[in-house]
Amino acid sequence: MEDKIKEFWKQKQVVFHHIFLDVMLLIYCIGVYFAANQEVSIRYAVLFVYALLCIVTELVHNRHMQKKYVYSKRIIQVEKVYCFLRPALGLAYYYMAETKLEGIIFLILFLIYFFELFYSVALGKKAHRVIVYVTYICLYGIISFVMLVVLAQDNLSRVTVGIAIRELVTVSVVLVLIVVVSEMMSYMWDCFEKDIFRQNRALEDLNEVNDKMKEQQEKINRVNEKLGVQKIELQLANKKINRSHDEMSVQNELSSIIISSIEIKDMLDKIVDMIQVRLDLDVVVIVLEQDHELYVPGMEEEQRRVYAISCVLGDEFKKKVIESIEHTDMSEILRMTQTYIQNNVTDSVQLFTKLEGKQELPSVVCLPIRNQEERLGTLFVGKNKENTFMDGRAFYENIASQISIGVANARLYAKMNDMAIRDDLTRIYNRRHLTELLRKYLAEAMTKKVPVSLALFDIDKFKMVNDTYGHQCGDEVIRYVASLLNRGALKHGGIAGRYGGEEFVVAFFEKDLDETYHIVEDIHNQIRSEEIVYEGKHISVRASVGVASYPQTCANPGELLTRADWAMYHSKKNGRDRITIDSEKISSQM
Repeated sequence: MEDKIKEFWKQKQVVFHHIFLDVMLLIYCIGVYFAANQEVSIRYAVLFVYALLCIVTELVHNRHMQKKYVYSKRIIQVEKVYCFLRPALGLAYYYMAETKLEGIIFLILFLIYFFELFYSVALGKKAHRVIVYVTYICLYGIISFVMLVVLAQDNLSRVTVGIAIRELVTVSVVLVLIVVVSEMMSYMWDCFEKDIFRQNRALEDLNEVNDKMKEQQEKINRVNEKLGVQKIELQLANKKINRSHDEMSVQNELSSIIISSIEIKDMLDKIVDMIQVRLDLDVVVIVLEQDHELYVPGMEEEQRRVYAISCVLGDEFKKKVIESIEHTDMSEILRMTQTYIQNNVTDSVQLFTKLEGKQELPSVVCLPIRNQEERLGTLFVGKNKENTFMDGRAFYENIASQISIGVANARLYAKMNDMAIRDDLTRIYNRRHLTELLRKYLAEAMTKKVPVSLALFDIDKFKMVNDTYGHQCGDEVIRYVASLLNRGALKHGGIAGRYGGEEFVVAFFEKDLDETYHIVEDIHNQIRSEEIVYEGKHISVRASVGVASYPQTCANPGELLTRADWAMYHSKKNGRDRITIDSEKISSQM
């Protein structure tokens, strides 16, 4: 506000000066017109000179005002002299005025000009203001003294001189009071302005600081946002790295299991346990489809299905899954050709038929185990929590691929081992492996003091079958008998093997003579009750059997097979198609 007032005054003060000078010239013209004596003419001549000096001063001031206040040092000094001279001459004119009204008007104009001059001098420039005051006082005193001398020379009365002195004193006091009041008001106004300025400055500083703080806060917020985004990105990257590390670790451990395992079942059990623990799953199941090249005659359909399960959802849940695997066709799982993923119950497909709806898992991954174009089985993993498998599809497919390699290798080993221990024609144990198993049975029986029993089967009149129907028909007869023997042996926890030609052996660990006899009798009846149909011809098959048991009929386990063979020959000699139990009497006849 102060700056606007000063700017306005600088723009308008020339107008005020000219008004003041115009009034001076008007008074001069009136005085000359009404002048009646020489003294008055001289007085107005002095006023004319004063007005001319003021005009010159204003012209100089006006010219430099138009130059945007660019003063030279010399011009400034001259103008200061004129500024001091104008009020002094104005006071002199006041004392020469004949009428009080004329003097008062001039005095008012002088005071206005005086105020203008003092307003233009800054309050902070104390030395400058003191010089101005002292100069005016000196000029005022000199001119007043001269006027008193003039009045005294005019032989005026003492009363007139006294009045002049009183007026001089009065005007002096008034001027001093005006100066004092002006100074006080100027000081108060200056203090007020400074206080307002300080407050405004403080407010501006606060606003500036506040703005800077806001900018800084915005920068901090932007940095925090960037840091937050970077933190999330780092967390996601770290999560991916950790997950990738865990996945690689699982795959490495899976590779170790595959390399170190030979048997398929053992390998699958280790794999499902490892996957369940390492990936924090609730159930992991691997089901392999039947390998027809490893088909064993007499084995039930579900017995030929290899599977492994690891479950933490309780025995009842695990039991239902096993029942589904062993007693159903598992079509929902085994027929899947692509990876199946579900993450909530609404998408649920009943994969295990024995499980009730409430037992189905919300999150499931089911994917085929393939070896190139050959389907080997299915990998099933589940979690009793929704949205568990939103990602990780590729990882589980890699797991399935690794399992397929392990299964293929294990099956290759099993086939090679199978060729070494099984008879090519019948797919039951060959004589060499049968002998090894019997040796183990007997050694363990002697250690544990438990019985071992076996039966030797020989197909009756087998040569006649070959001669009558051909060797291919004879092969069918051998396969048929081997299948019945192996089924009966497996059903009761025993073993069956081809001893040679048309001779077969079934053996049972920890079964005495009576138990073995009933089993052998059932098998013998099955052989007799069924006929083989070959090229439209019905062929009846009969067999002679000899049974021996350690230690009931044979005290020496090394002679057990021989004693069974003697009993079988006894059946042959006594009409065939019968079962003979070993005894000392039969042994003595051989």
